[in-house]
Amino acid sequence: MRFVLISLLGFIFYGCLSFAPELEWEDVTSDHDPVLNVFGLLSADSILTSFVRVNRTLDMEEAADSLIRDTIGDAVFIYYISRFLIRDAEVIVSNGVNEYIFEYNDYSFGQNGSLSEVYLYQGDDLYPQPGETWTLNVTTPGGLSVTGETIVPPLPQIFSEELPDTFQLDQTMEITWQSMADNYQIMNVGNYLGYFGYDDYYGDESRCGFWQENIIKPEEESWTYRRDICDESNKSYDEEWDEDLLLLNLMSMDNNYFDYFIKFGEDAEFTSTTLGEGGSGRSFGIEGGIGVFGSVAIDRHWIPMIP
Repeated sequence: MRFVLISLLGFIFYGCLSFAPELEWEDVTSDHDPVLNVFGLLSADSILTSFVRVNRTLDMEEAADSLIRDTIGDAVFIYYISRFLIRDAEVIVSNGVNEYIFEYNDYSFGQNGSLSEVYLYQGDDLYPQPGETWTLNVTTPGGLSVTGETIVPPLPQIFSEELPDTFQLDQTMEITWQSMADNYQIMNVGNYLGYFGYDDYYGDESRCGFWQENIIKPEEESWTYRRDICDESNKSYDEEWDEDLLLLNLMSMDNNYFDYFIKFGEDAEFTSTTLGEGGSGRSFGIEGGIGVFGSVAIDRHWIPMIP
């Protein structure tokens, strides 16, 4: 009976294939016009670099990558480059008095090389100040353009005089700061060597329990910090923590940055330019395209750690 059933099912399947209409491929087209997808960050911090990343959306007919053949001496190198990325745009940032031309750079920078192929200002006289209005203008040889505007947030201030001189691994610490009337802030706490990429010094456990983040609403002015509970196997590293520092980073942000990364950052229908190079998405502080032009400021403090 089972053999008959299998045979019958096979006959039906074969019959469906026999009488199925002949399939034809049809090209998928779209009337979508490419637009610029820009991520611009203006920093009022002496360590964090201001930058602009310029991408564009693609047509349905365009491939995501281009195949490049490059010859250096007798060696031939073949590799792919992204078609999303714009490398020949004119990028100008202005405070209404001076204009600053940002130039394309193909090297990596940022924490652990997290940013690459962005536009940077090569001078040393770019000093955004709290309350200033800055504009962004991006144009490409292909005729695409966007404009942007951001208001630099107030400088954050950690009340470091109220912090302990040292941080014991299991102690509780009250962190206080200058509250803000309208701007959100983010407090990040972690160990210094882990923050700057020296994880191998301790091994994979160097971040254990220390790395925490707190989104601070306007008017909030304190947070109770304590190292999270870690696996007992990590106790062996505690004896070496006296060679490290507990690093506190308090960052204020303008409304564009907050809306893009915090308020709508986890929206399932929202495409972030830091994750997806093309596609559709929202725009904050950007006109004529998608993306974000925002600004931030940072205050830091570090405390020696003891076991």
